[in-house]
Amino acid sequence: MTNRQATKRCLIYMQDRYNKEIIPIEGWEREETFRFFSTFTQPFFNVHTEVDLTPLYRYCKQHGLSISLAYMHATTQAARNTESFLLRIQNGQVVKFSGLDMSTTILKDNKQIAFTHFPFVENLADFCAEGARIIAEVKKSPKLFNGHQGIDLLHMTTLPWFTFRGMEHAFSICQEDPGVPKIGYGKLEMRGEQVYLPISIGLHHALADGYHMHLFLEELGRVIQGYTL
Repeated sequence: MTNRQATKRCLIYMQDRYNKEIIPIEGWEREETFRFFSTFTQPFFNVHTEVDLTPLYRYCKQHGLSISLAYMHATTQAARNTESFLLRIQNGQVVKFSGLDMSTTILKDNKQIAFTHFPFVENLADFCAEGARIIAEVKKSPKLFNGHQGIDLLHMTTLPWFTFRGMEHAFSICQEDPGVPKIGYGKLEMRGEQVYLPISIGLHHALADGYHMHLFLEELGRVIQGYTL
């Protein structure tokens, strides 16, 4: 891919939906780390792990809710509660958003994918109902991109046909990558009475380290445990 093509690809980002504040880089506790990793041609690091989804899985089964929409909702909720997941790079500045939505791939009726925006709604049942409506529309849409595609998102994809022990996302390196987190899910694994979800998470190293990944996974676990019946 040429620099011109990469730049063109980066221009799909739309105006932000959420309010934001600028984090001054000079004097920031991550200033040296930020400046170091910002020079990398590929600044993302990836972690491949799994989460115990059992409480949320059982809750969805009891209430007739989409399990995939539910775990994406839980992921978004956990990210909104984890400061480093709210950080982005925009116009050479570090910004922190007040909230996040998600954009995930949807498999259309013609078996092609569509990148699709789902606005965050606090109530899981309401989110799943609106999500089902969006999916039904997108499945018949000829478009690749559907809805808001700003940087105040999480980029997600699901591979429900198989489990995995690792996953890397395709992306172009912009002159300034905004650092949108990249999250992938695999096929659910049943082990006795427990249900596990394979998950791959990619973060921009200028904005986060392994410790911050740990904080997010801890928060995701708390969100899921909140659905214990």
